[in-house]
Amino acid sequence: MNDDTPLSDLQGLRLIRAFGRIRDQQRRNELIEFAETLAAEICVRRDSSPPGLHRELAAEQPTDPAR
Repeated sequence: MNDDTPLSDLQGLRLIRAFGRIRDQQRRNELIEFAETLAAEICVRRDSSPPGLHRELAAEQPTDPAR
């Protein structure tokens, strides 16, 4: 999925900033592996789910209360 919206840009920036604050190399590697695994699982679910389900999954994602 290619999501080139301003919201996705802001989310990407938040991830980059947060990742940059992590100084422990092992934790950084763990985070990268977790994100890659999560992305792969989501892609598999979307590819095998009925049409429209990915919109329902996206709607279930919690919003950031700080925003």
